Amino acid sequence: MVTAKRTARPLGVILHRGYTPTGNQPYVVIMPLGKSSNGKTGKMLQTYIIRSDIHPVEAVQKNADDGICFNCPMRGLVADAFKRPHQKPQLRTCYVNVGQGPAQVYKAYQNNRYVTYEPVMHDQFIHGRKVRFGTYGEPVLIPIRLVEHLASLSDGWTGYTHQWSNLGFSPYRRYFMASVHSLAGPWSRAHAKSLGWRTFRTDNDGTPADGEVTCPASAEAGKRLSCEQCKMCDGEGVRSKGLQFVDIHINAHGGPAIMSNVRKLPVLQTS
Repeated sequence: MVTAKRTARPLGVILHRGYTPTGNQPYVVIMPLGKSSNGKTGKMLQTYIIRSDIHPVEAVQKNADDGICFNCPMRGLVADAFKRPHQKPQLRTCYVNVGQGPAQVYKAYQNNRYVTYEPVMHDQFIHGRKVRFGTYGEPVLIPIRLVEHLASLSDGWTGYTHQWSNLGFSPYRRYFMASVHSLAGPWSRAHAKSLGWRTFRTDNDGTPADGEVTCPASAEAGKRLSCEQCKMCDGEGVRSKGLQFVDIHINAHGGPAIMSNVRKLPVLQTS
């Protein structure tokens, strides 16, 4: 009897290649298959949505990340770009340091370190793991059928989108939280709730509203759970053990430069 050899685990897989609806920019969705060292999320499998033709730092500096980040209010130019007189200053409050994880993933991609995803070969490395959709980039760029498949393999997932007001992306509400920054008005929790989404609200106020709980992985909650342990941010809450009607609140967070900008960004002022 011949026993099939177990496939060696690759560094990571290219889950999807496509072109952004904004600007027709080429992008890739990559899932490294090692264990993440992110203390907040734990050892979840991460997914990166990055431009495939330009370094992530350069994309931010040139304001060319709109295709993968859409109209996210957190995107903007990095600090050193403010010194360039031909560029309009923008406040960047995204907590993702594009010079770290996204840059490392892009470098490995350019060096052909990742393989094209083949479910029959690679699902064994995803099965039973927790998945984080959209470690960087807008996760609605991952085809919904692929999200469904990866979620079905996983032992839980997290995901967040700023595209919840676009009815074309409504199927993603089963899997992702609506990223909001106020109780009413633009990017508001009330609007997202009216469209059937659970919400993940980030602001400067520090006070959960009725129907919200403080993120257990946040500093203000004492980091009592990692995202890997918590798993409440799974869209409609199909695996949240009865917590599918609970929304999440977290204080704005990031490094010193980000926090300096956070205090100035109008969308993060509670209303």
